[in-house]
Amino acid sequence: MKYSRISSIVTVMLLFSSLLFITGCGPDVKAQRKAAGLLNSFETTASDSAIGDFELETNGYVSLEQIKKYSSQGKFSAKATFSVPVDFLTTTQAARSKDSWVDSVTMGINTLTPLKVTDWSVYKKFDIDVYVADPQAPDLTITLVDAHGNQYTASRPLKNGRNKLELLVDDVKTARVDVAAITSFSLSMDTKNQPKDVVIYLDNIRLAL
Repeated sequence: MKYSRISSIVTVMLLFSSLLFITGCGPDVKAQRKAAGLLNSFETTASDSAIGDFELETNGYVSLEQIKKYSSQGKFSAKATFSVPVDFLTTTQAARSKDSWVDSVTMGINTLTPLKVTDWSVYKKFDIDVYVADPQAPDLTITLVDAHGNQYTASRPLKNGRNKLELLVDDVKTARVDVAAITSFSLSMDTKNQPKDVVIYLDNIRLAL
């Protein structure tokens, strides 16, 4: 009698588990992976207890500021101001400087705000939302680096208004970059020939399934 009752309980539990699987009431694996693929949405600033989303490497040439404007995910975006040569050089020095003035923002495993997802092999795309308030802006270059030092670089044009920039993970694989061991990504812009600082708004940097 006792064993019969136990058997009945086990049968009921198995049936309930099957129903959860069929109806989708169990853990939503796709939703979990999607959430895990969010790399930075610039929602938090540094506090006494947390680093926040803005402690990225810029070498002082790009300033990042949280702003409640032009967000595509959450309440905030990052106002990214890319400097021009005359911000650091005299007009004469700037005119004589090399052909490019490249400013970069880097998020990696060693930045204070770290890159938490290094295995990109389960994802299909790397996406960034960019808003351009000015009539135009220079191209934005995206560079990925893996644990072996291999790099993948691609440039994307920016237009006035909302831009969704996208890299296909398969293209990164083709370039022989180890997508299971990504250590950093950088967003760069050449402002050599710009009359003033270039301002763009970054948000929702993510890996998509």
